[in-house]
Amino acid sequence: MNARYVILQVLIEAGEDFVKVEKITGEDGKPDLRITLDRTKIISVGKPAISKFLRKLQVYKSTGDYEAGKEMYDFYSNVDNTTEPHFLRLRDVVMARKQPRKMFVQHNTTANGDSVEMKSYEPTATGLIESFIDRFPSNDIDDYLYSLWDKDRSYF
Repeated sequence: MNARYVILQVLIEAGEDFVKVEKITGEDGKPDLRITLDRTKIISVGKPAISKFLRKLQVYKSTGDYEAGKEMYDFYSNVDNTTEPHFLRLRDVVMARKQPRKMFVQHNTTANGDSVEMKSYEPTATGLIESFIDRFPSNDIDDYLYSLWDKDRSYF
């Protein structure tokens, strides 16, 4: 998340209204945020901004200049209220809108005669467990996983 915030700061610093963060009122009447990116300026504004940032970071890494690299990264990762859009003030809005992290749960397919059926699961911890239970219905999963590991061990 910190790296995403740093990239956001770099793009905001690029100016020309390339990226804007606005405090708005959501459809539910509560405070919300809108982050917009002007797609027409990706090549002319965004690419040079990211390029310049990565070039500076690479120079610091290549020359072993830890202090300068840390100073630059800390500058971009600092969360404060000194400049627009005053991210510390926006934190309350973000925390009020925070949703649980979504989980990636794989579907299962089964062959029934000439047809294939797909079973989907909820993107929750319960759905993840159900997916594994359906995928590995027998109790000897440890032996099965060990055999898979043993077969692939030469590649690692």
